[in-house]
Amino acid sequence: MSDTNTIRVHDLVVEYPTAAGPLRALDCPEFVVLGGSSVAIMGPSGCGKSTLLGVLAGLTMPTAGEITIGTTEVTSLSESSRVAFRKDAIGVVYQADNLLPFLTISENIRLQLALCADTDHAECRTADLLERLGLGELGARLPDQLSGGQRQRAAVARAIVHQPSVILADEPTGALDEENAAAVVQLLLEAHRHLGSTLVVVTHEPTIAGNLERVVALREGSIVAGREASHVR
Repeated sequence: MSDTNTIRVHDLVVEYPTAAGPLRALDCPEFVVLGGSSVAIMGPSGCGKSTLLGVLAGLTMPTAGEITIGTTEVTSLSESSRVAFRKDAIGVVYQADNLLPFLTISENIRLQLALCADTDHAECRTADLLERLGLGELGARLPDQLSGGQRQRAAVARAIVHQPSVILADEPTGALDEENAAAVVQLLLEAHRHLGSTLVVVTHEPTIAGNLERVVALREGSIVAGREASHVR
């Protein structure tokens, strides 16, 4: 475990305005993910799982509270500093692969390195990563020339090519069959272990959550339980 990529949440609140008044989507007084560990966040649809992941990634700002990753208080950063931090330190995988359809798979991955200004040996690094993920012969193809499972593996490659200290995955297997879902989860776990990254996965599947070290249950925007993953297998 490392403190350099520990995630700490303190008094986190996310509210949305409605005609009837503020709607509280997230209310999280305290939440810690130790550096280098893996955590699954589970709960019913609409309970705030994706909202929590979005604020951890710095994609949206909370109404109140603090999020710290390592020594960086993400919620105190300016928008431009938050974007820069996210590009360097965080890798995000979504349910939809979100690959740019007009770029090849290799180009999609190298774009992440370009955004991070980390272009040394980018072509070789991309080719090596695609080979490790079983996509070595597919780098020159466009996303729509790949299967759903292959596209999601490419999305994982894009999320980890810059070696982020934190990997966040929002229902990364939701659109996949059981075999491809298991393969994607294993890729995330291998990347997490190889890089020493902190891994947080939002999922509604107990079989997926059971592969991670800890499971946190979310209900109506609040954490109601946490336990070792082996207990939910």
